[in-house]
Amino acid sequence: METSRPPAPDPRAFPRDDRRIYDFYVAGRQSAALAVGVRLGLFDALAPGPRVAAELSASLDLRPRPFRSLVIALRAMRVLESDDGGETLRLAPDAAEYLVRGRPGWLGGLVDLEIEHFLSPQALLDALRKDDSSVYGDTDPWDAHEADPEQARRFTAAMHSVSERPAAGLAEAIDFSGVRSVLDVGGGSGALSIAIARAWPDTTCTVYDLPVVCPLAEEYARSAGLSDRVSTVAGDMFADAWPSGHDAILLSQILHDWPLDLGVDLLRKACAALAPGGLLLVHEKLVDDDGRGPLANALVNLDMLVWTRGQQYSEAELRRSIRTSGFAESSIRRVPTAGYWSAVLARKAS
Repeated sequence: METSRPPAPDPRAFPRDDRRIYDFYVAGRQSAALAVGVRLGLFDALAPGPRVAAELSASLDLRPRPFRSLVIALRAMRVLESDDGGETLRLAPDAAEYLVRGRPGWLGGLVDLEIEHFLSPQALLDALRKDDSSVYGDTDPWDAHEADPEQARRFTAAMHSVSERPAAGLAEAIDFSGVRSVLDVGGGSGALSIAIARAWPDTTCTVYDLPVVCPLAEEYARSAGLSDRVSTVAGDMFADAWPSGHDAILLSQILHDWPLDLGVDLLRKACAALAPGGLLLVHEKLVDDDGRGPLANALVNLDMLVWTRGQQYSEAELRRSIRTSGFAESSIRRVPTAGYWSAVLARKAS
């Protein structure tokens, strides 16, 4: 019995440009290349100035072929630059600012975390199905850090790395004149407190965090020369009463770790701890109210699935939560601070 072949597809029926979708597919390689560059010390090695590629490869104990592959990727990403086809390499200006250890903008601590905790498709799929933190298996991240001080140190260093620039932005964007003391709840390394104390000499700050974290914050404050104005109090922000008597309470990258109902619990504790007229500052990378972006914040929202029980919230969601927690509705306002970050401010009713 004779059968006929199906007609061949018309090539004109296919879109001719698949680059947008293909670029999405390969985008994860950029994170990998950046993290490997940090872990190898590649960017640190280029900090003093341009280097001959062959000599740099040898100094990093890499063979020519794999080194060239990494360099091609980093040049295409505009992280590395060259005027002679890759024979001599130098850092792009923003790479020199953000990827060199010890520079004020250092993001390498966060980028390096990708080596062990890269958001793979399988990790994302598991997180979507589990609907709970899964970065440490079935162990809550904060419990894992309490049990493993070295893990707590690495995580705190990563958060310090990503927080220094927005911390400086917050200290510049917000008027802290008249604010004598700030309670930095879940303040981690104290990056926000250090920035505020540095910019506002009449303001002292207290980092309120878990017992395993407070000694780390004290180290950072000591390194900044601010031990006299940045102190710590150990406690559990859910289980314990918060220190009172502060003019302002700061929650930076805290609410995004928790479901909205637990976030409201924290906001109510903030309201109770503040004196009448006290200032609340919620510092986050917000997603748009319509859920369409910004792209970076929307993608970080996927990290929240793996790391936490929370999400990146919108301004509208934070406004509703703050309004129901005892703060004056007319006082709520948003202030952009740095990059993708914003602060949502409110006053406790007088």
